[in-house]
Amino acid sequence: MLGKTFSIIIAVSLFASTAEAEPIKVAYSGVAATGTPLWLAKDAGIFAKHGLEADLVTVRSAPLQVSALVSNEVQFVRGSASSMLSAAAQGAKLKILLSLFAERASYDFLVSSSITNPRDLRGKKIGVQDFSGLLWSLTMLALREMGLDPQKDNISIQAIGDSTVIAQALATGIIDGAALDKLQSVRLQGLGVKVLLDLSRIALPSSPYMSAEAFIQKNPQTVENFIKAMIEASTMMRAQKEKGLAVLQKHIKTDRQLAEIGYKLLLDDLTPYTFVTVKGLKTVQEIVALRDPKIAKYNVEDLLDQRILQKIVQSGYVEEIERKYKIRP
Repeated sequence: MLGKTFSIIIAVSLFASTAEAEPIKVAYSGVAATGTPLWLAKDAGIFAKHGLEADLVTVRSAPLQVSALVSNEVQFVRGSASSMLSAAAQGAKLKILLSLFAERASYDFLVSSSITNPRDLRGKKIGVQDFSGLLWSLTMLALREMGLDPQKDNISIQAIGDSTVIAQALATGIIDGAALDKLQSVRLQGLGVKVLLDLSRIALPSSPYMSAEAFIQKNPQTVENFIKAMIEASTMMRAQKEKGLAVLQKHIKTDRQLAEIGYKLLLDDLTPYTFVTVKGLKTVQEIVALRDPKIAKYNVEDLLDQRILQKIVQSGYVEEIERKYKIRP
């Protein structure tokens, strides 16, 4: 009888725990190594531990991400600061909450083997995911750094798909250049593709997490739980290599050797948390303003709301979680 009663209590407890988990949807733009902490938070049960039932959805179009946030179809987005800046400048009430990566563009501008210098890109084709997201911004930054202008130099910038599609197009000669992350860069260099420009010296917000202002105001505890979960996922990623590797390999769909390289590259940039800076956003603003000059008038500070992150940091949570995972004594 006691055993039966105990089983009922456990069952009721588990049911209550599940019932109390708050459903959220988190959108991300595509498969890239920087998505690993997010996937880990889901796969390792970290979201559930923080009272969240997370559904991760791929939304490849930046305008659709904005629309989904504003309509509350998704509550959080891991995306590009450029697309959110464009939408915010047009009146969308969006906020950047945090990033988990150092504020630099850990990407390479890659070109086909026939291209030896920037001048060779004149009259060529460059692939991007869309005309407002991160890869477009990085492409425009790269061209500016190399003294090129798409119009004057007759460079065709084509929206052809996410980073996986772009990498394949570059490897097969459909396009001549693209900005891609370091893991894609390593893989493509093995196929003869070359690095024309290392973009990592440019200060740029990397894969920030964003939400709608209305959602943040109505659900501050949910936002706090989400941020804590992402900080824990970052900590687990840094502390438990095999778990991080397994998730990276599963979602990127690559072999162990390339996953090892990807993991090392991630650790070079992965932080417990990063406050997105006004300086980084102004770099993004300069690029987006090339397409829409009105964006130059927008106050980029209005895109930031990192008060909940600040509260978490000041509470000692980061030190506590790092001690739990034995990253700090």
